Amino acid sequence: MEMKDLDRLVYWVALHSVPGLGPVTYRRLLERFGDPQTVLLDAQKRDLNALPWLSYKLVKDIFAVKEKLSDIASIVNQLAYNNVKIVTLSDKDYPSKIRMLKNGPVVLYIRGKRLEMDKKAVAIVGSTSPSDKGYRIALDAARGLAQKGITVVSGYARGVDTAAHLGAMGTTETIEAGEPGRTIMVIPTGLDHFMWKKALRPYTHSNRSYSIVSESFPNQEWSIGAALSRNRLIAGLSDAVFVVETDAGGGAVHTFSHAQKLGRMTFALKYRNPPPSAMGNESLLSQGAIPISSYKDLDKIAAYL
Repeated sequence: MEMKDLDRLVYWVALHSVPGLGPVTYRRLLERFGDPQTVLLDAQKRDLNALPWLSYKLVKDIFAVKEKLSDIASIVNQLAYNNVKIVTLSDKDYPSKIRMLKNGPVVLYIRGKRLEMDKKAVAIVGSTSPSDKGYRIALDAARGLAQKGITVVSGYARGVDTAAHLGAMGTTETIEAGEPGRTIMVIPTGLDHFMWKKALRPYTHSNRSYSIVSESFPNQEWSIGAALSRNRLIAGLSDAVFVVETDAGGGAVHTFSHAQKLGRMTFALKYRNPPPSAMGNESLLSQGAIPISSYKDLDKIAAYL
């Protein structure tokens, strides 16, 4: 990465580091001032205090980060050294699928490769404590999609998410010659807190098989807000969403809702006698999700892309 790119990124990351400054407010600052460098170096305190949608605390914290630019520069350099790509809303390689999100992230931190095949992607989401059948369905669905050269997206939680990542990463033969199965892990923390799950470690030798995507500042820990925000990204990065099992208030329900608002195709596993982990599935089906009733139906998902 060229020095001028690193210098530019310092301002994007610095403004992103301000506590409580979410993507909507960040975007409004960009609309008002043009770029983060202008916000941090040229905007006066009175200019920021005059904005009715900016709290006095946020103004104070924005000015405080000006004193930390050298520290932020060190973080940006370390991320580059660790092969983490920082993608901002102004970059041409910002994922096109999520540009339409009004509350989409302004800064993304990505470890691993982004490939052409990511243009076709399906999210597989569901319970952190699925039934045995649900886990197997998630694993098989991910494997089948990966074999067809379709990227599998999920949220790196326990249960269905792990099965989805495992099914994709464990696929060694795809229609893309020489390419392994592919998955995108959308995590609800900063990359500093990412650790490989034991089940996935045997498949991490090729960074072409995965991308780890975070919209959080690198040192940010898990929070319920970040976990919920992640769901709109999972839906946004995908062309379709398959909910394997969910209860009535599970995170997969939020992903499903975001998918429908974005006009994505939605699927849900249909049970005659649902296990406790799938009590919310029938509600999703009544809201328009296409039913998946058996292993044979899994081909329906790829057919709709």
